[in-house]
Amino acid sequence: MLRALLSDFRAWGRFPVVTTLDRRLADVSLPADQIVIIDPTTYPTPLIRLAKQCGTAIIVAPESGGILERLSAAVEEAGVLLLGSRSEGVAVAADKWECHQRFARRGLPDPATVRTTWNRVYGDAAELGFPLVAKPIDGAGCEGVGLATSAAALDEVLAQPALRQASSFLLQRYVRGIPASVSLLIGGEKAVAISLNEQWLRTGVPFEYRGGVAAMLHDRSAQALDLALDAVTLVPGLQGYVGVDLVLNDSGCSLIEINPRLTTSYVGIRRVIGANLAEAIWRACREAVLPESIVTKGQAPFGEEELGDV
Repeated sequence: MLRALLSDFRAWGRFPVVTTLDRRLADVSLPADQIVIIDPTTYPTPLIRLAKQCGTAIIVAPESGGILERLSAAVEEAGVLLLGSRSEGVAVAADKWECHQRFARRGLPDPATVRTTWNRVYGDAAELGFPLVAKPIDGAGCEGVGLATSAAALDEVLAQPALRQASSFLLQRYVRGIPASVSLLIGGEKAVAISLNEQWLRTGVPFEYRGGVAAMLHDRSAQALDLALDAVTLVPGLQGYVGVDLVLNDSGCSLIEINPRLTTSYVGIRRVIGANLAEAIWRACREAVLPESIVTKGQAPFGEEELGDV
């Protein structure tokens, strides 16, 4: 994902491209004009210093543990333009319980969800019914996400470290169907959906994300795009590239979560969109200008090989 993003900024050619790189990966080649090696134990300070020198920054980081929110806030406090969601938007979107409540108040379809604690979890699970999914409130990807088909299977799900370390977490009724995501660009008060993407997920303990297909075709494509556009209006502070996860089935579309950041679908979308996606992100955040029309050509799978790249 990082390599794809850097390649697009360099192809645009408007600015020198500077990136940081973990010293443990110092031998990795990246398409940037300057690569700054940083230590993972002290990275925030040199990262913010570098961001000030550049004046504009895009953060590639997960929401889990508040990482993306803290880095976004630090960049904002340094007076640097973010090519991504503002910290207040990240804070809301990263909280899956808060998002569920906002979806419910708007009447948007999403799975029945409860926020539970260790002394209530088995009772809450019995009331919600099986099969169900347990997940962290602020996790990213499939970390800590597990499927329990019965009360006996719930013990294995709850043994995952990401849940064990949490004082509270979510139980969510499992929705059968095709896992998908909608990728959007947001600038100012406007948003545009650029692609509906299939997600390759292995359900189990934990769930496993194996990539997907950008620009998928589905009978519920229009409904999914409209639902994602409605969902992002509920979170002020979202901007740039944002993803919305859903499940598609014969009954309709069900919202799962909002990802206030660059997602791995970027790797596939850049191959089918008739524009430089990095430039489009810059214009959305810098100028609040969105593409007048989004044209995709064909489909593009992105699998475990790409996901294993830096």
